[in-house]
Amino acid sequence: MNKNEKRKRPQPKFLVSAASAKDFPELSGEEYAVLGRSNVGKSSFISHVLERHGIARVSRKPGKTSLANFYRIDDTMIWVDLPGYGYAKTSGSEKLRWGRLIRSYCEQRKNLAGIIWLIDIRHPGVKADRDAREWIGQLGVPVFIILTKADKVSRQQANVLSKKIAVALHLEDEPLLPYSTMQHASRERFWDVFEKWRGIDH
Repeated sequence: MNKNEKRKRPQPKFLVSAASAKDFPELSGEEYAVLGRSNVGKSSFISHVLERHGIARVSRKPGKTSLANFYRIDDTMIWVDLPGYGYAKTSGSEKLRWGRLIRSYCEQRKNLAGIIWLIDIRHPGVKADRDAREWIGQLGVPVFIILTKADKVSRQQANVLSKKIAVALHLEDEPLLPYSTMQHASRERFWDVFEKWRGIDH
C-alpha cells in the first residue's frame, strides 16, 4: 500500500458460533484460525485489529471463549476465533470438548488457509505453547505469530523476548510480530505484514 493511501477500515461481520464440527458453516473462501493460550488477549486483539470494539467479547476471566466464533472480513476471508488452550481451572470435561473443537476445526476444515497464532510476549516457551507448536507443526498450514501485550515491555525487551520465543518454539523461519492494543501503529503494521503473508500484492 502507498504510504499516502489511507487503509480502508475492515468490515467484519459475525456469522455464527459453533460448539462442535456439526455447527460449522458451509465452506466459503479462505479461513484463518485465531489461536492462542487462555488469557493471551485474543478477544482484545480481534476487536482492536478489526477496529470494532466489542465484536469479540473481552473478559477478565480467562477461558471465556468456549465456542468457535466465525467472522467474515470484507467479504474476502473468514476469521475463526477458537477457544483458548491451557487454562488450568477449566473442568476436565470442558478441556476435552475445547480440545476436540480446536482439533476438529484445524485438522478437518478444508479451506483453512493459515493460523494466526497469538503468544504472550512476556512468557517465552511455556509448556502450553510448546505443546501447541508441536501439534501446529503437523498441520502443514502457514502460521503467522502475533506477540501480544507488547506494551507491557520496553522495545529492547520486546526484541530480546521475540528472539527467545523464536528459539524456544522453533519459529526462526516464521514472521513474529509484536502487537499492542494500545497503539494504532500496531494495527497498521499487522495489516501490512499479514497481507504480504497472505500473498496479497498492493
